[in-house]
Amino acid sequence: MSADVLLFAIMAEYPNRIREIRLGRGWSQDRLAEAVGCSKVQISGLERGKPRLDTEWMRRIADALGVTPADLLSSADNPLQLTADERRLLANYRNAPPEQRDNVLRVTEALSGFGHFEPTRRTG
Repeated sequence: MSADVLLFAIMAEYPNRIREIRLGRGWSQDRLAEAVGCSKVQISGLERGKPRLDTEWMRRIADALGVTPADLLSSADNPLQLTADERRLLANYRNAPPEQRDNVLRVTEALSGFGHFEPTRRTG
């Protein structure tokens, strides 16, 4: 499943945060509409979920607000939104040398009950 299809499926399921983010920036609907290139009426409707956001609207609005399309999803129900700890874990994984990434995965699996951790021994 492509990222676009996944985002669209999630947007159909969960409320969006366009209004919340817009107000947090101190923007009016008029200002967002101008930045997106549409009417205030369209922004008002999209904030209410009528019509549902498609991936093109999500990109345009996210770009205008300086956020990612995933940020437009309700944070409480957003399966794409990472917590601070999850972001830290992901950063640690990405910063690990390639030969150690498997160990990072195995440690997290062992700690979560999905496996048993035995560290890889480096030879040489």
